[in-house]
Amino acid sequence: MAPQRGRRRLLTFAGFLLAALTLLAIGGPLRSASSGLARAIVSPFVDVVRGLTKPVGETFAGAFNYANVVAQNHQLERELGRLELKQRSAGFEQIQLRDLLALDQLPFLGTLQTVIAQTNYQNLSDFTATIEIDKGSSSGVLVGMPVVGSGGLVGTVTATTSGGSTVTLLTDASQSIGVTFGSMGYQAVVHGQGASKPLDEDFVAPGTPVHKGETMYTSGLQGGLFPAGIPVGRIAVTHIHRGATEVSISVEPLANLNELDYVDVVLWEPGS
Repeated sequence: MAPQRGRRRLLTFAGFLLAALTLLAIGGPLRSASSGLARAIVSPFVDVVRGLTKPVGETFAGAFNYANVVAQNHQLERELGRLELKQRSAGFEQIQLRDLLALDQLPFLGTLQTVIAQTNYQNLSDFTATIEIDKGSSSGVLVGMPVVGSGGLVGTVTATTSGGSTVTLLTDASQSIGVTFGSMGYQAVVHGQGASKPLDEDFVAPGTPVHKGETMYTSGLQGGLFPAGIPVGRIAVTHIHRGATEVSISVEPLANLNELDYVDVVLWEPGS
């Protein structure tokens, strides 16, 4: 009996609601005459319907507005990304221009002919220090030619192809460079000890005047590997051990070997 009673109540409620809605829909005199009564009857049901439908409508509207906000945010992020990329590109172009101008105005090159090359790859480890450049034999680059940067000597060309070359940096453990320093033109040899390490110097006799901060240049001796006068490094540390036959000297390269976007290959063959 209970289920039947509940079903009758539901049907009664539905019929009553339908009748109230019908009153609202009827036009003409009936609507005018009984508008107050109709509103009184229907109002509670309208409030219930609105209460049920309002959250649903707000949910759809909120979801639609949220999607618009997300789309606008994504658009703004893309615009900001493009602006940032443009700024970085402009900065990179300025750096490139600065480096190229610096290479074009190296006073120590004098009348020596050069080829500007761009660095493609760096191989830096504890003992090995090389870079790959985009100029090779087709541009006149040969094995043994010196390579310089804005600060001074970078290294030498040790391998070439038609369109590229390998440059062994002066910090590579295989490199030895004859240098001169001081007002009297003292001679010495500096050796590479690996990337990011100072150069080590040999053959400086005790009593030789050596000053911290003094610049060393390629000696350019007859048959040497480099033309004379290219800056190599600056004396950083000096020490004389008791009983030693030579002064212990550490030399910092003048060229910034960690930032070699562009270099100059000097078209000069050893022994010339």
